[in-house]
Amino acid sequence: MSTPTAFVFTDFDDTLARGDSILPYLLYCVRRGLAPRVQLLKAAFAFLRWKLQPATGRAAKETSLSFIAGHTVDEMDAIARDFFRDVQSSRFFREGVAEMQRMRDEGCRIVVVSASSDVYMRVLPEFMPVDDVICTRCEVADGKYTGKVGKNCKGEEKVARISAWLQQQNLSIDKNASAGYGDSPSDAPMLLLTGTPVLVNPKKKLRARISGGRIARWE
Repeated sequence: MSTPTAFVFTDFDDTLARGDSILPYLLYCVRRGLAPRVQLLKAAFAFLRWKLQPATGRAAKETSLSFIAGHTVDEMDAIARDFFRDVQSSRFFREGVAEMQRMRDEGCRIVVVSASSDVYMRVLPEFMPVDDVICTRCEVADGKYTGKVGKNCKGEEKVARISAWLQQQNLSIDKNASAGYGDSPSDAPMLLLTGTPVLVNPKKKLRARISGGRIARWE
């Protein structure tokens, strides 16, 4: 019998932190000499294609992060920690961090569910009041990244990943006690798993999909 639990399921980019995180991460890796400068051009073309062909999101991430191939998980974790310390933590929405802490203090389990890649997102709980991270996976073999990237954790895939994770944890969602946070229409399926959807600086299409959600304006 699974245990009903109060959760916060929250997006990351443009929900808990300002802007998209992959470009700042890539720029940081270039500055550190971990990725060649040409990686920026490859990423730009990949993401332009993704904008024109949304189904290529996974391929765009794989192209952008191809430089991680051959690096160990421990090595990339160290880079990720430096990235959060030097760059990304300054992009956190202070109101969002405070709200996650408040919800955690009230007994909720805070789970970030993000399309961003685990090559850096896996260390997020060291920098923010977060208990678990579910995100796009980068393949690892023998302790090293292969350069392959798994299915993009976005839209309905977020719900599928949450469901699989809950089954592994032998937990279930106490819907009335749980909340969801997001900014994009692709977050709507995840937000609707909870009794309290919170729309953070929401795009118009998200407001249209969840008309009764609470609006949060974070800066």
